[in-house]
Amino acid sequence: MTGRLAGYVALVTGAARSGSIGRAIALELAREGADVAINDIARVDEADTLKSEIEALGRNAVVVLADVGRVDACRRIVDETAAALGRLDILVNNAGFAQHKRFEDITEADYDISLNLHLKGPFFLVQAALPHLRAGGRGRIVNISSEQAYGGYPALAHYTAAKAGLRALTKSLALALAPDVTVNAVAPGPTATERFKAGVEYTDQVRDRIPLRRWGTPHDVARSVVFLASADGDAYTGQTLDPNCGTVMP
Repeated sequence: MTGRLAGYVALVTGAARSGSIGRAIALELAREGADVAINDIARVDEADTLKSEIEALGRNAVVVLADVGRVDACRRIVDETAAALGRLDILVNNAGFAQHKRFEDITEADYDISLNLHLKGPFFLVQAALPHLRAGGRGRIVNISSEQAYGGYPALAHYTAAKAGLRALTKSLALALAPDVTVNAVAPGPTATERFKAGVEYTDQVRDRIPLRRWGTPHDVARSVVFLASADGDAYTGQTLDPNCGTVMP
């Protein structure tokens, strides 16, 4: 068993979608030696395919379908991960989606879904996972925020509020859980996921305004997560890495 994460168990939320950041993270963790729990809300076939891909790399994997916006589900996700894979060392709070809407049109239900998914879920997943993260002796939490958390976006008011809150939560948890557990964030810029490629922003004109003249890739984000989860990131806590090709320079 080789790799920077050999012997460890990781849980990645929102991991099943084909061509997504979460899927790339799960695969990269497995390539580095980790066993992986795959969480998603309902993507049974895609989750099972990802499980097979991870097992083909020689790692163990389990699928845990549940809505991270529910506290009872957060507890079940952690319990099933630990029961199936024996421990939990790395938690990656990745689940999320950006719902573009005019501010005037955002409903209470829209707001609740976004805050539950991007902020409430990570909070209570950490709470449920903490005993396991401490027991292993080197717990790692990586929260996936967004470049939008730095400057806002007119059609994503509820999403940006939640992602900015997640960056602040990262700092609070880093202080609260030190020195046993490190807590960091990754804030991607425009990333060429399959979903993003189908959107209106995926044009040569937009790409050419990015300083590095390219889109980020799911693999770029995954490598940032692996860095923070491995011994390479031992000196990092309360920090945010920004794989955004220069779109935001905080």
